[in-house]
Amino acid sequence: MKKPVAVLLLLLTILAMGCSSLSTWVKSNMEGVPVWVYEPQVSRTQIAFVGKGSATNENRARVLSYESVLSQLSVYIGEDVTGRHIAELSSRNAIESYRLKITQEFVKVSEGAVDVYFLAIADSAVLEKARTDSEVQLLEKQQEMDRLSDLGAKAFRENKDIVAVKHYLAIAKIASSLPVDRGAKRYEESIARVGTILQALNLSVSVGDPSLPTTEATLRRGTRTLSPRVVEAPITVRTTARNGMGEPYADSQRFVTDSNGQFTYSTNNPSLVGQGDLVLYIDLEAELEFLKESDPDVHALFTQMLQVKQIYYPYSRVSIVGNQPLVVAVFEFSLQGDLLESVSANASIAQSLSKDGIAAVVAAPQRTDDDDETFAELRSSYPNSTYALFGKAGISQSKSTDNGATATVIGETFLIDLKTGAVLGSTGNVTANSVASTMEEAQRFAFGRFGTITASLMYRYLYR
Repeated sequence: MKKPVAVLLLLLTILAMGCSSLSTWVKSNMEGVPVWVYEPQVSRTQIAFVGKGSATNENRARVLSYESVLSQLSVYIGEDVTGRHIAELSSRNAIESYRLKITQEFVKVSEGAVDVYFLAIADSAVLEKARTDSEVQLLEKQQEMDRLSDLGAKAFRENKDIVAVKHYLAIAKIASSLPVDRGAKRYEESIARVGTILQALNLSVSVGDPSLPTTEATLRRGTRTLSPRVVEAPITVRTTARNGMGEPYADSQRFVTDSNGQFTYSTNNPSLVGQGDLVLYIDLEAELEFLKESDPDVHALFTQMLQVKQIYYPYSRVSIVGNQPLVVAVFEFSLQGDLLESVSANASIAQSLSKDGIAAVVAAPQRTDDDDETFAELRSSYPNSTYALFGKAGISQSKSTDNGATATVIGETFLIDLKTGAVLGSTGNVTANSVASTMEEAQRFAFGRFGTITASLMYRYLYR
């Protein structure tokens, strides 16, 4: 008798469940998951979200399941909240601002895969308010995108193509923050508009003067001479210069095209010397930055598009000394004021200048009590030279310790026209420090560093 009674009870239970619940019950049992995965039971004041994450390991599957809950929550509210709440949800299994909690979880392990399910319950009144607030914000964002679109069209009509691009990129940035069903179309339209505008741009330069260097750049919409010229466009000119220690570094200047779509480049960096290339490019790096994360493929496409349009202008700066050797006569003095036989500063100056093709000849140490006599001696010794670097450098401080020695050198160097005795420029006071294992090395290194700094400071006078 027990078996028929059990069967009868089961049939009565099934009938009581109804058709929908029956199919859910059967499906959940067949798939080996709880019923709430397909039919969560919540009160009228609550809303349920069921997250699912599948991966080869449980940790990754849990993360994907959290993201699934947040994705559904974002769609319900009408605003992408994943980035704002993923950390809170994954660490606390709750989001306080929505009164949302994960009340159930289930892990299903099968061959080669792990499925993690979460049942998240939230307060419906709180979500409805968030939904209303989101709709208001959405309307404001749509109005802002409309405003930017009008500004972009106006800028393009006024030949302010890059200004227009910035407006369309701003639209894309707003649209990318919206749920897909709300922002995808505006995003695609604005990105397409940016691509069309950038594709048509053409940057060119005049012959100019490579020895200064200076050149005039023009940005056009199209490749023809009569194509519209683009105004108010940011152009960056990148070059390689030398720092205070004579080492190369990347230097740049930013320009904006004028009412004729042009600007004139002339360097304000005295350490831009020797030979090289000016690299001119349309600078939208800051405006494109958001695409690195949100849409890296589009970021790569626009970056490549701009790189193709950058141009190179070769320069070859010629020093005022020309082919003549530059006399280097910086004399070194001890802490007591005695003239030293060393030429570490001179050798360092000559080596630094030689990197940029300036030939230098190092003068032998000599007494410099009377500068005019020294100049006369240099003119006599180097009749084929017009210019000289003349200066004095002395040890101002030195100290020996158990770990080694330190030395400080202070001095000043002048660029002299040997023919007239006129002073053409000065480094001002230069201080150089050094640490070494012995005092001799420390002093030699300090004089050498003094020479390197001196050479870099003299570029502004050696090149005009």
